Amino acid sequence: MKAARQEDRQETLRWAVLATHLNGALDSGKYDHIDPGAVLRHVLAGDLLEYLRRELGKDVSYALDKMTDAQRHRLLQHCRLMASAYEVTQFHVRRSGIALMVAFLLHLIQNVHVDVPV
Repeated sequence: MKAARQEDRQETLRWAVLATHLNGALDSGKYDHIDPGAVLRHVLAGDLLEYLRRELGKDVSYALDKMTDAQRHRLLQHCRLMASAYEVTQFHVRRSGIALMVAFLLHLIQNVHVDVPV
């Protein structure tokens, strides 16, 4: 049980690192062409992380490289669930696909691997 909790913390840390890198990429203004629709299309196509790596290059490669294949797969599954269960505007995002990804990650950090008080 303790090992699983440590693994959960590591996965959450990887999400936070990715969110930080995406936030920096967003702030650069270089990726304003990536809109929420593009992110959602790549979520549904199953190639979201490859798309982000291709579009953002070194601005995101460090964070993606720190994730294991299993962590990347779980992240994509979480993104698929959020893409189908929520409207983009529920994340207070209207024009930036990178902002949508940051919002997805913040939602995961807030809600997954959290100990619910009994």
